[in-house]
Amino acid sequence: MSILNRGGNGDGTGPTLTELVEFLPALVNDDPITVAEILRERYGDVVAVPPLHPALDSEVYLLSNPDDIQYVLQSHPSSFRALDVPGSRDFSRVVRNSIVSLHSDSEEGSWTQRLRLVSPEFAEDAAQDHVPELAETTLATLGEFADGMPGQVSAGDPSTVPDGARVWTPESEGVRLLPAMRRLTLRLLGVSLFGQDMRAHEVEVIQAVHTLRSLFKRRQLHLVTSYMTRQLPDQVPLPGWVHRPLGVDPHIRLTGRHERRTTEAVETLAAAADDVVARRERTPLVFDDALGAWLRRRDPVTGEHVPPEALRQEVMGLLIAGHATMSAGLTWACYLLASRPDVQERIHEEARETTLLAGTDTLGDGRFESQSVGACHPVEGAAFLESVPYTERVWKETLRLYPALPIFGRTVADPVEFDGTELEAGSHVLTSPYVVHRDERWFEDPETFDPSRFEGERDRPPFAYFPFSGGRHACLGEAIATTEATTVLATMLATHRIEFAGPDVEDPHEGPDVGIDSAINLQPDRDIIVRFVPRET
Repeated sequence: MSILNRGGNGDGTGPTLTELVEFLPALVNDDPITVAEILRERYGDVVAVPPLHPALDSEVYLLSNPDDIQYVLQSHPSSFRALDVPGSRDFSRVVRNSIVSLHSDSEEGSWTQRLRLVSPEFAEDAAQDHVPELAETTLATLGEFADGMPGQVSAGDPSTVPDGARVWTPESEGVRLLPAMRRLTLRLLGVSLFGQDMRAHEVEVIQAVHTLRSLFKRRQLHLVTSYMTRQLPDQVPLPGWVHRPLGVDPHIRLTGRHERRTTEAVETLAAAADDVVARRERTPLVFDDALGAWLRRRDPVTGEHVPPEALRQEVMGLLIAGHATMSAGLTWACYLLASRPDVQERIHEEARETTLLAGTDTLGDGRFESQSVGACHPVEGAAFLESVPYTERVWKETLRLYPALPIFGRTVADPVEFDGTELEAGSHVLTSPYVVHRDERWFEDPETFDPSRFEGERDRPPFAYFPFSGGRHACLGEAIATTEATTVLATMLATHRIEFAGPDVEDPHEGPDVGIDSAINLQPDRDIIVRFVPRET
């Protein structure tokens, strides 16, 4: 165990506040997760984080031991409550009163009651029922990306599409991977939960989520840099090279314009949610999707329905928690696969052996003679997923390297001790899947993309790998995310190759160096240009 000494008067086991200055360039110019990784490597599994954020007015500890994380998330969850900081409050403006934000001590609604009402559609068997439609949606969307159909929004004049939703590059040498996955993921969310009418709002929803993410990140940067700029000079003589990137007083940039743009983006999402819910209210028996089911279902305990206004909040919450995180995850997967043609080939071979993704050469082998082949898809989702285990391991390894939610926290409700360190009630604990997943104690050569890590049983603690959190507040969408991602990757590689593209790319399997951006969720910090190249039949 090692504890950061905030005042510099301790036993010297961690840096003093003065020594902390070396982290400032990383905090400002890189991603905060990189600093969390450095803290864990240098100072151990329990690190007292200096008060670099104005909202963190109590002691803050980074926990990186899987046993400690299991204690917080699974063994003693009632000893901790939801973390309340500006980042979570920004997030709650969109996801408030939804299953994404409700917790056991929420004032705005009952998490337990909402869970009873919406959880059936998140169950594994419910998610797997959609496998054929997910494959069909993936192929249709890839047709736009790969073929560049004239007149389509994705391949049309990029200047007519907002930046966050702009798929094709101006020169059409390829597609921008993250916006492409945003478009695909929103359509997949329609298959799994929303129905197809969300497509009417596709561009504005994608752009609104993109805008909110950018604004929330900017707010956090301003808050941190303003606080450090105003507080640290009283204790540390900062050199000019620190002042320049921080600015003289960045807090003055938190203007009304920032708030107006945030409000406009939230209202855009609310309008889309209003439309899809209103259509179900007018004809509640037409829509055979999750929203329709939620509108019709009564709570088995109270007999109450989910109010329409709560359904709107569920839609908005899922547009962030489901759409933003899933699109980032698929972006990382495609980025990793584009540099590994050998992994692509293995997925391709596995996918072509399935009934759902078999090629035309199987039509004459008698496999389908006793079945009705067509739109009904003679395939069970569970059986399909069982037949593509390597593809699922690729997805698991993607989430090991790039977990959707790279860091999250809890506030201590009752005093607790970790490795000899006593944490008082009111202090905060942070846990980072990104940091723990890259710990060489649990994963050999942790920076390397290696799907074979998930073959068979491995001797590692349960919470050495926790991309969906854990315990009673584990991500409700794990089954949907796993089903969607595995189906998408198998379908993509059954019919296409993924290659890097762009004017500076010489080798289609040698991609750009990409950093991380952890605002809300973990996504690449720059554009990645790729081609989805159709395979010959």
